Amino acid sequence: MKLPLFLIAAALALPAHAFPWLASGDNIRGADLMTQPERQAYVAKLQSMQSMEQCQGFMQAHYLDLERRAKEKNVTLPPVKGDPCKVMQTMGRIK
Repeated sequence: MKLPLFLIAAALALPAHAFPWLASGDNIRGADLMTQPERQAYVAKLQSMQSMEQCQGFMQAHYLDLERRAKEKNVTLPPVKGDPCKVMQTMGRIK
């Protein structure tokens, strides 16, 4: 089956999201402790990572910030599930 050229061009023009379920920012651990702009910035920053070390440093700082916010609001964060850095490495997005 041949796809029209404009469909192929449109698909290539869309940004590639490593985590489509995170693109809105609503499915982030601790999203309720972040503003919508902060969630969007988190997703954009995560997807801009170039190396495993850079990604792990970003995630460590993010988790520390979330823990601080949770403590200030006296809420308990859900446990960390998965490692977005390892997922991006498996996908070939970071080295």
